[in-house]
Amino acid sequence: MSVLPISTARVSNLLQMDVATQQINTVEQQLQDTQQQLSTGERINQPSDDPGSAAVVMQLQRTMTQQSTYLSNLRSANNQLSDTDSTLGTLNDLLTQAQTIASQNVGSEVSASERQAAATIVESLYSRAISIGNTQYNGSYLFAGDKAKDPPFVVANGGVQFVGSSNLLQNNADQSTLLPFQVNGANVFGALSTRVTGSVDLSPSLTPATRISDLNGATGKGVQLGSIQLSNGTTTKLVDLSNADTIQDVVNSINAAGVGGITASISGNHLVLSGGASDNISVSEVGGGSTAASLGILNTAGAGAGVSLVGASVQPKVTLLTPISALKNGTGIDTTHGLIITNGASTATVNFTGATTVQDLLNAINSSGTNVQASINAAGNGIDIVNPVQGTQMSIAENGGTTAADLGVRSFNPSAPLSELNSGKGVQISTPGPDFQITRSDGSTFQVSLTGATTVQDVINKINAAAGGVGVTAGFATTGNGIILTDTAGGAGTLTVTPLNYSSAASDLGLTSPASGNVITGTDVDPVEASGIFSDLAKLRDALNSSDQAGITAAAQALQSDQDHVTEIRGQNGAQLQELQSRQDSINTQNVATQALISQLRDTDFAATISKFNTLQTALQATLQSAAKTMNMSLMDFLS
Repeated sequence: MSVLPISTARVSNLLQMDVATQQINTVEQQLQDTQQQLSTGERINQPSDDPGSAAVVMQLQRTMTQQSTYLSNLRSANNQLSDTDSTLGTLNDLLTQAQTIASQNVGSEVSASERQAAATIVESLYSRAISIGNTQYNGSYLFAGDKAKDPPFVVANGGVQFVGSSNLLQNNADQSTLLPFQVNGANVFGALSTRVTGSVDLSPSLTPATRISDLNGATGKGVQLGSIQLSNGTTTKLVDLSNADTIQDVVNSINAAGVGGITASISGNHLVLSGGASDNISVSEVGGGSTAASLGILNTAGAGAGVSLVGASVQPKVTLLTPISALKNGTGIDTTHGLIITNGASTATVNFTGATTVQDLLNAINSSGTNVQASINAAGNGIDIVNPVQGTQMSIAENGGTTAADLGVRSFNPSAPLSELNSGKGVQISTPGPDFQITRSDGSTFQVSLTGATTVQDVINKINAAAGGVGVTAGFATTGNGIILTDTAGGAGTLTVTPLNYSSAASDLGLTSPASGNVITGTDVDPVEASGIFSDLAKLRDALNSSDQAGITAAAQALQSDQDHVTEIRGQNGAQLQELQSRQDSINTQNVATQALISQLRDTDFAATISKFNTLQTALQATLQSAAKTMNMSLMDFLS
């Protein structure tokens, strides 16, 4: 048996050099990475260092950035509400000072001149209250709502008008929560407008072009269109009304259904379904809908053979485009004479000649220069006129016609309850005995007792009854507002009204004005005024100037109510501050926990990294030494 020599494996120098170089480079790279971790203090310096942990860290950092935005919003809101709290405290102090002045000036020992001096101080408080209402924070007005760049309170017609917004600015407190960081200035200062609410239903007549969306519907909840089931007792069909836009579309769809001889038409403010002598018309809902009911034609039992189905009124709404001639079911209003509107120092006669739509009517009122605001009411069946100016009185009167009455906006009229006159103070009636005496121009007199009277018309009736149809006639003004006394006695004297039995009824009814010729024109004792801090300060000032102790007391009581209201709002503001602070604390706690997690994932473990660094240094040294020996071998090393 032959013995074969074992072949000796040979490794080329080039391969040895490549292996050694690769080992050195690998160790050097690891050493460099370790050095960077030690110098930066971070284990992850680029995503490739640890892709999984890097992705988590990036997500946590995005969360931290978002939380920082919320935290900044909360801090800003907190600062503004803190400034608001301080401002409300200042306002509270002002109201306390005003009440103190009022209490100091009630009593017989205080002279008229002293009260006038106090009125000067209240006037300065009035001006200061306006300044408080226009307080700014970082260039924005605290009480202006989302109109924060303009002063919310302006002087108008001798009063103060709120021209800010009740819509409050808000900021994100988290992904799903918007929190306001303002208080409603109109609410704080009582600047919410007082209105003359239209007392007349102005619902217009129904026309073929009336839009379905402009109907209150027979149920008062609008019209919900769908399908109805129409039958004449023999034939039954579904009529799809879902695509109808106008009431004429509804009529056309019913007529196109061809159910016996049934036809639809418009009559007044309702639909009418008519048929032949044998048609027993019935209308039912489909699938739990309410279309037939809202159109006023629901009748599942049938109207009877040959009997028309007369629907209920679908109550068309008043819209800006409604023709004035269509108002009040087509009877319209008096557009010839117009209105007399007085608000504070401004008076205007508003003429509607040439106006054709409700928009024209509203524009004429709103551009009258009296600062009143007219609009269609929420129900869509009337007109409201608002006095938004505190410290002024608004009246809406006739101008010789019936315009105000037609619109239902006359602020003082014969049907006014006596209890509501004089800003709710009413009319003081003497019990027992007459309240006042009227002297005719011929010197004859008669006395009037108002016992049992509840309205202005009752007063007029009692005066006329007491006069017995002789010499004096009472009525209500056809131009302006007030009770009118007309003397027909023809004497040389003067018509006069004299209070009796300490009754203030004549004054409360506005009948203390001197006669002009043979007529006493009563004043308007039922004006509309916006109540609030400015109005009550003005009342206190005026009562002090006129040395009216009852007025001073009433103003002080109103200011106490204002102060209670401000205190309540300040408490709500404080609660909002606490919520903001709680949210800030919560976010700070979350941020600490998130930062700890990021640190755990990203930061360097110095003990382990230093140990690794030493190990890599030793490995690099060993690799270099091994490489040096390998690289220095020559051919003789292999031959030896």
